[in-house]
Amino acid sequence: MRLPLLALFFSGALSVAAESSFQPLLDPQLSQWEKWLGPVHRAYDLPGYVRGAKPKDDPVLGLNNDPLKVFTTRQVDGETVLHITGQVFGAVTTLKSYDNFHLKTEQRFGEQRWEPRTQAVRDNGILIFCVGEHGAQAKYWMRSQELQVQEGDIGDWWPLAGAMAEIPVRTDDPVKKRIYDPKGALTTVSARVWHGTNYDEKPFGEWNTIECFALNGDAVFRLNGKTVNVLLNSRYREKGSTVDVPLKAGKLQIQSEAAECEYRRLEIRPLSAWPADVAKDLPSR
Repeated sequence: MRLPLLALFFSGALSVAAESSFQPLLDPQLSQWEKWLGPVHRAYDLPGYVRGAKPKDDPVLGLNNDPLKVFTTRQVDGETVLHITGQVFGAVTTLKSYDNFHLKTEQRFGEQRWEPRTQAVRDNGILIFCVGEHGAQAKYWMRSQELQVQEGDIGDWWPLAGAMAEIPVRTDDPVKKRIYDPKGALTTVSARVWHGTNYDEKPFGEWNTIECFALNGDAVFRLNGKTVNVLLNSRYREKGSTVDVPLKAGKLQIQSEAAECEYRRLEIRPLSAWPADVAKDLPSR
């Protein structure tokens, strides 16, 4: 028997179709974003930039001060592409905050690498639930949950500035001490969790599709249509505190972290229920 259209709408099976359309987050002027940049690495000169006595004392460039043009846009085949040189650590940050959402974008790395990571894999990241002050993490990023965007490791999870969560993990690898595993033990974590083995990163120079589904403080990270990490009960603790504070909403940040990187088709829409193909990847609680 066919269900009435209204019943289908509220059944949950069509939850994504029932959501609002995606809204683009990129335009040539980056009008929905602000910039934050930390200290300039001592390998590079910047006229007028006065360093401190020691590297730890070097001042941040700060808010919307981008003399080296770390963050710019360009038009490619009629599309706005966010170009990040990576020369100075920092981020672009949305002016708005978001809670329950489906974020989708395409990403690829460029050739350029900078100190202190000229010999390291290229690195970047998408930060969700960003709250508090700019630069809370190492002068560069806000308190947040990171969907790591790193060569070979897209979808790793990093907590910034006291963030934490629960993730199903396995711990049988001596190097990658915590690996996301949908069949693993649900574990409270406050340090890196590597992506799962259901993994399909594109070759260098090709565009990866990265998605983040966030609902009521839980989040699912996807790479090219495959779930690679799941975090539950997002929260944080202030330094020295034993009190957990929910971390379920906040701004978005896109990092600059010593590698040339590009994003296109960066868009977001509200989420009111888990899509069926995402819900199946959530551990039971």
